[in-house]
Amino acid sequence: MPKRISRRTFLSTTSVSALAAGASMITQAPESRALPGFADDFTPQVKPFMDQYYDGIMNIVSGIRDTQVDNIARAMEKAYELKRSGGTIYSNVVFGHFAAYAGSQDRPGQPWVLPQYYSLMKGPFDAMKKGDFLLTNNVNMDMTGELYKESDDWKKAHERGVFIAGVTNNYFKFSKTPPGVFYPERMVLSLEEISDMIIDSQISWENGLVSAPQNPRFKICPSTGIAQYAVYWSCTASLANLIGTKGKGSGTQPAKQYLEKACERFEMIGSDRPKIDRIAEKWADLVLGRHARLFVYGEPFRTENGPTGNMFVSDAAGAANGSMIARGYGNDVRDGDIVLIGSVRSNQPQEIEVARTARSKGAFTVAFCPYSTDGDSSGVRLFKEVDEAFNTYCDERAGVIAVEGFPEKVSPLTGLTGNLVHWMLTAQWADHMARRGEMPYFWQGIHEIGGMEYDNAVRPYFQKRGY
Repeated sequence: MPKRISRRTFLSTTSVSALAAGASMITQAPESRALPGFADDFTPQVKPFMDQYYDGIMNIVSGIRDTQVDNIARAMEKAYELKRSGGTIYSNVVFGHFAAYAGSQDRPGQPWVLPQYYSLMKGPFDAMKKGDFLLTNNVNMDMTGELYKESDDWKKAHERGVFIAGVTNNYFKFSKTPPGVFYPERMVLSLEEISDMIIDSQISWENGLVSAPQNPRFKICPSTGIAQYAVYWSCTASLANLIGTKGKGSGTQPAKQYLEKACERFEMIGSDRPKIDRIAEKWADLVLGRHARLFVYGEPFRTENGPTGNMFVSDAAGAANGSMIARGYGNDVRDGDIVLIGSVRSNQPQEIEVARTARSKGAFTVAFCPYSTDGDSSGVRLFKEVDEAFNTYCDERAGVIAVEGFPEKVSPLTGLTGNLVHWMLTAQWADHMARRGEMPYFWQGIHEIGGMEYDNAVRPYFQKRGY
């Protein structure tokens, strides 16, 4: 079986000759070739791209609220029961670039009742025993890109008594995944086969939510980050309440409350669509008129036994169904570039310094962040330091759910609302570009059949155009 590599490895190691070969693939195969899982009767959408994304996310989060709260509560009641009996709780909800960093221990509002391991290889996996609990959206692959020792390790962990609650996601096979769309190592086992129970994140086997007529091969703009963390933070709220009340409190109500708040905040962001459209058009002007590059920055958070990084940057720069133009912030920002800063706080010093530096160089600076902290917007704030800003409507210092026994509210919404702004903005920028006959390039998932080949093939065209 050929060794699979991560997109990060691909970006840093792809050779010129491989890219040239990929370009040849496009020019020599102009005819349409049907691929498993891709419709050959594609019907163009007329709905604006940002509306497609917004409606898709609202369907996902409201779907979790309406159909999965009982499953979330049941899973967390089991986790609490096992913990009370001496078991250990593990979480490995990390697949999807956003998910890798969204649950970091130093995130405000993270009570660490569901310890989020970046990697379960070696130590954590070897330590798992009968009576332990695992929440995971993974079947058989580590975040490092390595397969576990044997493809059925999770199944063996389940068989030896580890209770596994699986969260459906688009990176691994589950009940909605059609046959033949993923590479074989992602299709060995389904999530259902290694889990005691399933929490359905309402995501389809596809990651993207936007059907762009100019990109019929796959949908663009990923949904997995928001879907996975709507579940994870709901689980956190539920379990924290059970722990804080010593099992006497509700496992259902905190999860439902979190999801209701998510829908409310998302509706607030939906009201900002005219502004999103205006800024997206400005981005298109800069990319086409000034050859602008798009840099993304956010404060780094540490992961448990993994690297330090930022969820917004990770999701923007290289994620499946994401734009090729986005890259991590660098010192080579120049006049006419675009710098996007995603923040979960209102006054983080590193983010403010990046905003000031980029703006001084003539870059067009945009931020999404809370406009205040617990109602206080005085002093230096990120939204005051950029050319344009979007309110993420989450000014809570920590989380949004108050639970007994915890000094601060748990389960933040800033990551979810920020990511919604980011992808609505990206979607509408692509819409403006497409209407001018300049559809940007997007990544296809390298876990999908033909995904790596497609990315190799179009990358030279992106490098030549810059978008």
